[in-house]
Amino acid sequence: MALPFFKKSKDKAPPPATRKPAPPATPPEETPPTETLLTMNMGGAGIVVEESSGAPQSPLDEAAILYASGQPEMVETLLKDLLAGGDRRAWHMLLDLYCVQGREKDFEQMAVDYAVRFETSPPVWQGANGSAATKPLQAEAAQLDLPGLLDKNAAAALKEEIGAAPKGATVRIDFSRIAMVDEGGADACAAVLSGARKARRKLQVSGVDSLIALLQDLIRATHSRAAHWLLLLELYQTLGKQEDFENLAVDYAVHFEVSPPSWVAVQAAEVVKVQPAAPQDGALKLSGEITPDNDAALQQFSNYAATHQDVRVDLSQVTRIDYGSVSQVISVLMQCLGSGKTITLRGHNALIHELFRVMGIDQLAQLIPRHRG
Repeated sequence: MALPFFKKSKDKAPPPATRKPAPPATPPEETPPTETLLTMNMGGAGIVVEESSGAPQSPLDEAAILYASGQPEMVETLLKDLLAGGDRRAWHMLLDLYCVQGREKDFEQMAVDYAVRFETSPPVWQGANGSAATKPLQAEAAQLDLPGLLDKNAAAALKEEIGAAPKGATVRIDFSRIAMVDEGGADACAAVLSGARKARRKLQVSGVDSLIALLQDLIRATHSRAAHWLLLLELYQTLGKQEDFENLAVDYAVHFEVSPPSWVAVQAAEVVKVQPAAPQDGALKLSGEITPDNDAALQQFSNYAATHQDVRVDLSQVTRIDYGSVSQVISVLMQCLGSGKTITLRGHNALIHELFRVMGIDQLAQLIPRHRG
């Protein structure tokens, strides 16, 4: 079996091509960065590597190589020029670049454009961990997963979490586990959400649809409690669902013969999908930048691969794989294949994924990137 993949002729990245003014007669020819196409033959004689000259096949290839070479400014310029073409890979690469650089405002603006362009939900902001070059994300706070019973204790934990978050931080609340809501918990939770709204706290919520459905069932009961109605009204207010709020407010006024709460125009919470739990399968988890100067990660990878038949590597916290380190990654993968091992690399950002594709690593391992398609 022959597996083709690319490798640079030198570990050092090629300098970016510079364009010279064209003379009146004939424009000068540009020489693209060279690559080496390696073919690995897994025959009976072992691993045989053949080489031939090649070059990046597309601007996306060039962007991936530039990023691996530590030139993010050029990458951003190149990717912005590619957005009009409608290739989602360019969009994912630029969005992930903003994540790595901690540029949440730029990410959010581009995510809106992405949703309009492709008529689908955009990727969710993911801060980078482990990279010394990454700015700390002041707008991020720890997520609170509320338990199965929403009672006063759960509401108190929610209040504490919101209160402890820095001003301007985005507080993430997961309601997906809630299966029961007692009267005291509903009342306390409504008060916490109301306080967060009045304080103009930024909220991200997940699993809220299931809580809304649960509260709707509770208020349809014969002996429904006002606290459940008020919590549902506060949820509609928090989510910016004015029509649902006003319809329920009318029913509340009729049912309890009292004036309902009034709608207040505020910034709505952002609804995000529940993030699936990371699989506990003994995968090696790497983080930060993998560079020639940071060979500890590569040594971890090599040691792990040598002692596991099913090689699984989680790259979700890796921000960049340096151009000079790719050959070492390929070397480990080739050794694994020569020993009949299976290899899975997963969770990596779009910039790394395109580098893997350019270098032929998609021919050596199963790739499960952060973004599909």
